[in-house]
Amino acid sequence: MKKLFYMICILFLFIEKSNAQSAIETEFVKQLNSYRKKHGLGPVIYDAEISKVALYHANYLAKCTKVNHSAHNDKLPHDEQFDVNDHKEMNFEQRISMLPNKNIWGEIQIQGNLTSKNTSISEIVKIAIKAFDSSPKHKAIMLCEDLNEASNSIGVSIVKKEIAYEEYVDYAINIDFGVQINK
Repeated sequence: MKKLFYMICILFLFIEKSNAQSAIETEFVKQLNSYRKKHGLGPVIYDAEISKVALYHANYLAKCTKVNHSAHNDKLPHDEQFDVNDHKEMNFEQRISMLPNKNIWGEIQIQGNLTSKNTSISEIVKIAIKAFDSSPKHKAIMLCEDLNEASNSIGVSIVKKEIAYEEYVDYAINIDFGVQINK
């Protein structure tokens, strides 16, 4: 009976984590679309399949402490070039090939988005979009022209890092931009 109780508790924790992740994804799409609208562009649509690819890379970013643009100019942070335990490293092209009916043409990422434990989901996303906006290359991707309004899709993954801080939470964020092909 005790074992069943623990299994039910674990199931509820998993469901709670899934819902929290979904709320962050939903908020990111909402705020990104607001950002795009302010710049005269159409919305993007959340895509669950592309989000699985984004999650794969976000998990890598959350575990890898070596990735950044400035320290490793010879290595691209979008390619998983550092060995991480229990992870099969794949470069951007290999991750794209996971979805034969989608063309993932762009990716933006933040390895660390440190916020207070009391920060709301809305504020976490606002901080991330502001960080992307401050980078000309990331901003250009967020403000891509409407390729095909019916299938301007994004995959969103925001993963809480497993680093213990007293008052802070750190997130790895990966957003993949794509379009539907081969309908």
